[in-house]
Amino acid sequence: MRIAAVCLAVLAGAAPAWAENRAVIIGNADYESAPDLAGSDTAAAARALREAGFTTQDGVDQPAGAQRRALEALARAEDRPGARIVVLNGRFLHDAAETWFMGTDAGEPGALAVGRQGVPLSLVMRLMAGGKPGSVLILGTDGQQMPHRPGLENGIGLAEAPAGLSVVTGTPEAGARALAELLRGHTLGQVVAAEPALRLLSGSAADLALLDRGGRRPVVVPQAAEREAWARAATADSAAAYRDYLSDFPGGLYADAARARLGQVGGAAARRESDRQTWAAAAAGHTPAGYETYLRRFPSGRFVAVARARLAELRPGPDAAPQPSSAAAAERALTQGRAERAAIQRRLAGLGLQPGRADGVFGSRTRAAIADWQRGNRLPATGYLSRPQLQRLAALDQQAEAQQDRGWWQKTGAHGDAEGLHAYLGRYPRGIHAEAARRQLAGLPDAPPDAASGAAPGAQAPRGDEATWRWVRRQGSAAAHETYLERFPAGRHAEQARERLATLRAGIEAARREEQALLLNPSTRRLIEDRLRIAGMQPGAVDGEFTDETREALRRYQAARNLRVTGHVTQQTISSLLSDVLR
Repeated sequence: MRIAAVCLAVLAGAAPAWAENRAVIIGNADYESAPDLAGSDTAAAARALREAGFTTQDGVDQPAGAQRRALEALARAEDRPGARIVVLNGRFLHDAAETWFMGTDAGEPGALAVGRQGVPLSLVMRLMAGGKPGSVLILGTDGQQMPHRPGLENGIGLAEAPAGLSVVTGTPEAGARALAELLRGHTLGQVVAAEPALRLLSGSAADLALLDRGGRRPVVVPQAAEREAWARAATADSAAAYRDYLSDFPGGLYADAARARLGQVGGAAARRESDRQTWAAAAAGHTPAGYETYLRRFPSGRFVAVARARLAELRPGPDAAPQPSSAAAAERALTQGRAERAAIQRRLAGLGLQPGRADGVFGSRTRAAIADWQRGNRLPATGYLSRPQLQRLAALDQQAEAQQDRGWWQKTGAHGDAEGLHAYLGRYPRGIHAEAARRQLAGLPDAPPDAASGAAPGAQAPRGDEATWRWVRRQGSAAAHETYLERFPAGRHAEQARERLATLRAGIEAARREEQALLLNPSTRRLIEDRLRIAGMQPGAVDGEFTDETREALRRYQAARNLRVTGHVTQQTISSLLSDVLR
């Protein structure tokens, strides 16, 4: 757990501080379901960028996932960013608000699938923002059409460049010639004027020159040995590790950060030991005076929540809600476990009350929140819950879930197409409209192989059983296994599906508990959401609230990094996010 906390700290403050010119060039020519694209010499352009001093990521004929990994080179934070160049040659689709650079594995996407089969240019442009002296995006394509569903159009839908970014569009051949001239020190306006097949979007800086005429800008990049030494020190997060780094690199790029952390680590160890000893003395004495002493000395200590709860039980304050013995006895008779109590605390927090940390301990803050909820519902404000009140709180959760279910149906399955129906069932396999969605899928002409089918007793397993099981194995999710068992409860693979489903559910529950034990505060949650956003995983608003969108983004990130797919923040996920930053 300490390692996970250190990783989070490094994520927040240990990103490299050097400046370097960075470039990404991707040339997609051989598409699976679209016309090929000629004229993209990616290798030659990448070689020219490296010779000009750019740290360059390049790729040829990349699917969407590989494109995202290549573009991650732009995500590393810097105090003094250098120039940025991105060249994307291939097929593009757009709607009224967004343009996507399509991976070579793209099929015939609709509005819901296009984000999985391509990379949004808005994300690419955000990653390029802030380059010094500037950032240039070169987009190459031709007039041929790729298949798509209604709501999308072929081509590049950009009308103007965003602030701080210059955008050039045209054929791949013309873009390659323009890039060569740009690397010789010419201005963007000069290179576009010499190429009739190119267009400089409105808002671009025509006078921008990324390199000095006839020369190159210096690039300061730490040696691999220094990067590895700093990564070891940040992961160990110990005084000895930071001293080892400073001994080898006293004037290194991370030296100031190492000295600052070294000062913090030494004092932190002493504070942790004092916190532990003071708590041990208070818990052994189990008196109000002992717990008050602990809270006074360590107002943000490790045992604050438990100390407050025990103090409230021993000596309730004058503002505490009334606690009739009958109400307390009724609540005790419910024999709730710690996990159930923590769930109640989360429900209260979701209603805008302030029950404190969801740790399963009902201290004074939780009791006050319960009393506030009781007053708001015209119930006796005892601060203790009865069984009907628990059922009433649970009903609020069910109402919220039903509202989310209906909202997702309106966005997906209500349109009646196979893609939308699958999107609904993927999130709500037992939802309000699940049965209707499956009936519609079974009647569609392009129904998927997992559509329900039947067979006479003793007959060979139906084709639908096998096709559905192959789909389940590809998905690998708990929802997919639930769908199989719902359709084929006595199918050929039913027993295997039940065993795998139990394992997946246990793993997800373990991951949920692991995330809960990390005690992520709102700022750390915002940091994780921002890292997911930079990685192109679309977590929704970066607001510190882990919504369904955030959970889906976590699952996409975990799947892309070959991690356990749980939708929860585990130590393994934090370590992967950290390695992304250090890369």
